[in-house]
Amino acid sequence: MNNKILTLILLLFPCLVWADSTIFKLNNKLVPKVVARVNGTTINSAQLQSELISFRLRVQAQGKKMPPSEETLIARELLKAEIMKELIAQKARSLNIKITPEKVDLEIKNIEGKFPNHSAFVTALAFQRMDIKALKEKIERTLLEDELIRLEIASKVKLRDGAAKEFYNSNKEKFSKPVLYRIRHIFISTIHAPEKLDDDANHKKALRIAKIINDEAKSKAEKVLQKITVGEGFIKLAKKFSEDETSKQEGGMLGHLHPDSTLPEIAAEMVKLKEGETSNIIQSPLGYHIIKLDEIIPSTLIPFEESESDILNILMKKETQKLFKIYLIDLEKNAKIEIFI
Repeated sequence: MNNKILTLILLLFPCLVWADSTIFKLNNKLVPKVVARVNGTTINSAQLQSELISFRLRVQAQGKKMPPSEETLIARELLKAEIMKELIAQKARSLNIKITPEKVDLEIKNIEGKFPNHSAFVTALAFQRMDIKALKEKIERTLLEDELIRLEIASKVKLRDGAAKEFYNSNKEKFSKPVLYRIRHIFISTIHAPEKLDDDANHKKALRIAKIINDEAKSKAEKVLQKITVGEGFIKLAKKFSEDETSKQEGGMLGHLHPDSTLPEIAAEMVKLKEGETSNIIQSPLGYHIIKLDEIIPSTLIPFEESESDILNILMKKETQKLFKIYLIDLEKNAKIEIFI
């Protein structure tokens, strides 16, 4: 699925729990029905309102809020983007670029398939001030833009000789495999103390039971560590005492871990160990762990030859975007654009 179209799905999902007033105002002023004209083609307020709702959703998804005082400024920027999309679509059609209804319908089907049912899909569209027709138009414009870039821009992109190698040498950290730690563990689980219960007597009883269970878990972990200290094999002890059913039969093997791929409590300790060393008891929210470092796999640089095709794709996209911006400036200069907000 086209990445630009995929973002439509991500925007539509939150709409199931979000709605807005049907009256479109900016700074308490009604927005005119027609907000702009591009070479005589109108952009209506419903189209702009839909984009503004989408923007709000993106802001909300980041845990932020859009200040009401900035709505007009943001709406004008969104309108500029809609004007450019209309210019792109007009240019594509002037070059006889066409998107078949079947291709648009396939994208609609892919988007709808991400929802639990058709009703949820239509409801999400409605909350974003859209219907199937409007969504089809949005998808068609996205596909027209992609095809215009392919025909008018991509064929003109040229990269300097040695550009890929230069990028590789300047960004070697991006092509390095991280240090990995081959870790085994013995895990003894604990339970969380219960939250406050209505009955005080039952709450105190539950706390006592949790403390007994967790004290027993700690005692068990201490006994296992003592056995390791006197020389008993870690693999044998993991098979016998570990409560991690997934790894115990493999002698507690967790595999090759990066510090970001495991519990922070384990990560903090495993990077301190030398190969063959065993940790002290580590407490995490899940319980008690004893880990053993079997091997450190050093960071390695991915050879240029293995990265070259990916680098070329990155550079081609950057150059395409650069040329397309210049292309759009020319389109805008030669267009008749009227803005009414």
